[in-house]
Amino acid sequence: MAGRDFNDVADKTADKAHETVDQANRAAKNANETAREKAEQAERVTREKAEQADRITREKAEQADRYAREKAGEAERIAKQKAQQVERAAKDAEQTVLQKLREDGVENPAGLSLAAFGGLFLAAIPLTSWIAQPNSLVEKAVNGVVGSVGWLSSAGSTSTIPQTGKIAALAGLYVTVTYALSGAGSAAGQASSAQGRDNNHPRANVTNLRGLPLRLYSAHYNLLEMFPSWAISAALAQAIAPSDQSLINLLGLHVISKVFVYYPSYIFNVSVPRTLAHIVATASVINVALRLAKKPLI
Repeated sequence: MAGRDFNDVADKTADKAHETVDQANRAAKNANETAREKAEQAERVTREKAEQADRITREKAEQADRYAREKAGEAERIAKQKAQQVERAAKDAEQTVLQKLREDGVENPAGLSLAAFGGLFLAAIPLTSWIAQPNSLVEKAVNGVVGSVGWLSSAGSTSTIPQTGKIAALAGLYVTVTYALSGAGSAAGQASSAQGRDNNHPRANVTNLRGLPLRLYSAHYNLLEMFPSWAISAALAQAIAPSDQSLINLLGLHVISKVFVYYPSYIFNVSVPRTLAHIVATASVINVALRLAKKPLI
């Protein structure tokens, strides 16, 4: 009897233990399910927060991009407006300048750029020093021209000209060509024109000349323009340094350039040699004046 009671107690105890284990398992299962639900809920919240943050970030970026584009477009419009204003102001200023120039007789403003040509004469001064240096071909040519003048002036008896007379010989040639030969050519050109030449009013029709008659007149007029500057330099050279061969070479270079290159080129309408000869001739006279400025007057 006692054994059965013990077994009954033992069975009851085992049942209680099993029941407790089942309760513990159910509690653990419920805890796991709760934990999973919490984790899933946390994951959903995290994803939602991340998606929300991503949307907010994209919206902010899009707003910033739109704002930047708007500002860039506004800046571009302002820049274009400013550029257009500057362009209009420049055009207005240009038109104002052109109008002022037209009122002052300038119909082709581009022609004013030829004023820069003046610097070319100064740039050619070292060239004239080089080509007219002692014992150069220019010196031989000058001595030949001077000898020819001496031969003609002595009716063929001699071609010898003293060193101090070379400048005077060059002056004789230059005066002859400038005032006699080219002057006669100018008169002939006027007489051969359609209007002819009225000896009572010899310059009445010069504005109507064209072609060869105009070139004959213009070439003569250029020699008349250039001769005074040469004559002043030659007179100073004769007074200060009449035997200086370098000065004689430069003065002779001017005469040769004008008489034997410039004048024929003008008559036959060959522009390049005519222009080069004019540059060299002008630069040589300037060179003489500059050299004389450094020489003492004795």
